[in-house]
Parts: sequence; C-alpha cells; structure tokens
Amino acid sequence: MEARSPRELEARNYLEKHRIMELLNYLTSALLFFRPALKILGLCTADEVFKDDGHGITFEKFRCEVNKRTLEIWSAF
Repeated sequence: MEARSPRELEARNYLEKHRIMELLNYLTSALLFFRPALKILGLCTADEVFKDDGHGITFEKFRCEVNKRTLEIWSAF
C-alpha cells in the first residue's frame, strides 16, 4: 500500500506510530473471542455449554482471519 498524498502519508505514519491498527485488531478479537463479551452482547447465556462439532475456530484461525480482513479494509485507504 503506497500513500498517494502527503496527508495520506501523515495519517499512515500516525496510525503506525500510535499502533492504532494493533489496538483495533486486539479490541475486535477481544470482543468476539472472549466469552464474557458474548454474555454482555446477549449472544449466549451464562450456563450455555459450547460443543465442539469439529468446525471450531481456534484462536489462531480467528486472529489470522481478523488480520486478513483488517488489511483488506485498510488497503482501500
């Protein structure tokens, strides 16, 4: 991804300097991965048991997918 204007380059440097993309990746992962977030969002009950049907998503798979999609989104800028 190459910056097209000085303003875009400045914005990219700011994001990198303050590690904003890393923060967004972490917050997204935390929101979707950690179970307390699921309860807060009303997506599961406190006593719900998660069953493994063989199609489970590991933390590594989840993290890679979030990173891939984040790069796709930010490549548009």
